[in-house]
Amino acid sequence: MMIEPHDAVLIRQATKDDAPAISAVVIKTLRETNVKFYTADMIDAVATNFSVDQVEARMAERVVFVATIAGNVVGTASLHQGTVRTVFVLPDRQGRRIGSTLMARILDVAREQGLDSLTVPSAINAESFYQKLGFVYLSDKFEGSERIIIMRKELAPTERGTEAPC
Repeated sequence: MMIEPHDAVLIRQATKDDAPAISAVVIKTLRETNVKFYTADMIDAVATNFSVDQVEARMAERVVFVATIAGNVVGTASLHQGTVRTVFVLPDRQGRRIGSTLMARILDVAREQGLDSLTVPSAINAESFYQKLGFVYLSDKFEGSERIIIMRKELAPTERGTEAPC
């Protein structure tokens, strides 16, 4: 699928002003995409963690990016101490490499920070997305009856900004 010039995706660091849009993207995605894999009660419980106030609070401790098209936030991803967090793309924009582009920026930041690896607590529906990016399954974690798939990607020495030995 081609992205038209008016559909050009811009990845930028999020600001506090983006918090309402980030909240809306996450909640809409949970309710329309993740609901196919989790119960409505689980979705409701997770959604309460993404109010505008909660998003703003997380922004103070994470590196947060947004993907925008024509100035509108269509996706988000963040990094917190070696853990990828809150990767969401609006349902009608999924499958257009927006998530992969956000993750490329997260990987750039991880390299800049000199991280050896990244972990991600993946939703069931996102496991194959992360596998395509080189993440491997580590374990399952359960929060109540919600299954979270813990995955990891090792960053090669050249991916961390250092030269590999010859």
